[in-house]
Amino acid sequence: MSANVYGPASLQDEIQRFQPDPASASGRRSEILIKRDDLRVLLVTMRAGAELAEHSAPGTITIHALSGELIVEVDGEENPLPAGSLVSLASGVRHAVRARTDGAFLLTIAWSGRAEG
Repeated sequence: MSANVYGPASLQDEIQRFQPDPASASGRRSEILIKRDDLRVLLVTMRAGAELAEHSAPGTITIHALSGELIVEVDGEENPLPAGSLVSLASGVRHAVRARTDGAFLLTIAWSGRAEG
């Protein structure tokens, strides 16, 4: 397969392979699946109760819940994100993610600016 193509990947296999370390206090794990100049796709797995504290991203993001149930908090409002759901946030929007149950999601980060060399 070309170096310009990632996949095909079984996301269920990747979820099983990249579970959070049981000894990890954070209860979460992230792995980069795709890394390009203008795009990142990460698989994030979380144990129930794990949280990504409020932060922002350098580009537009999508959060696609693959399994479990997540809560995405934006502007103090909790937005349920059950498996199969997708949400998008604009660049710079502060948000937090919490797992109600064990789960996994794909985080896609896109940005239009490339570093000038």
